[in-house]
Amino acid sequence: MFIEFTPTRLHPTGSGKLEAILQQYESGAPRVEGREHRALSGATETTVYRIEREYPCRTAPITLSPAGLAVWDAFAASCGAGEFFTFDPFGTEAAPDTPGTVQLKFGSFKQQRQPAWRFVFSFTIVEILA
Repeated sequence: MFIEFTPTRLHPTGSGKLEAILQQYESGAPRVEGREHRALSGATETTVYRIEREYPCRTAPITLSPAGLAVWDAFAASCGAGEFFTFDPFGTEAAPDTPGTVQLKFGSFKQQRQPAWRFVFSFTIVEILA
């Protein structure tokens, strides 16, 4: 997995690039984001804002230095409010596979610490289809 983002908060030294192995990467059905209401006439009116697909992701355990952890923290802080970033689930920076522009679902980023500076990150990305 390769992620490239623009560090805007908690800016670490270096660029906004992350690589890891995904342990979980699942695709859901397209979901319509919108609103529906009933008019005074009794007709139902629907407003569609966008059509999106969510992908829950979880990394394999990663051994990180404090500087490496700071880049993951910067990713969560910089993309946690709906900012777009590049995500390639099966590629690397050197060998891209299917990069796409996605968003991080609000409140979905979690990190789990394991012994010896190992971490597992889980998050949900949102692909805008229309």
